[in-house]
Amino acid sequence: MPFPNAVAAYFDKLDGPMKAVTLALSECVHRQGPHLKVMLAWGVPCWSGHERVVSVTAHQHHCNLQLWSGARLADQYFGRIEGTGKALRHVKVRSAAEIDDELIDIIDRAIQIDQDAPVRVR
Repeated sequence: MPFPNAVAAYFDKLDGPMKAVTLALSECVHRQGPHLKVMLAWGVPCWSGHERVVSVTAHQHHCNLQLWSGARLADQYFGRIEGTGKALRHVKVRSAAEIDDELIDIIDRAIQIDQDAPVRVR
């Protein structure tokens, strides 16, 4: 999947095991939401439909799949979705093997929220 230049540059500058995880997450997001538009927002790749849906950000030992409506999903995925934000929450992903059926379901639900009842984000 081709990325806009700024997004491609984000992935190009990564190295180590988290590069493979971020790329696997981005492929999964694209597969689940091919209609979503990807761009760089706050310095990380962000996929949007009506509003922002998910972002992927790499850290030294894990990646975060940031869910812009994650607070609306957190109770349904207790222990998997982390954070305390009013809207934004995240799932820590330490390896591509953690991209399992439950994580794909979380992504699908985030996309569905954006389609059915999007909430304006800043």
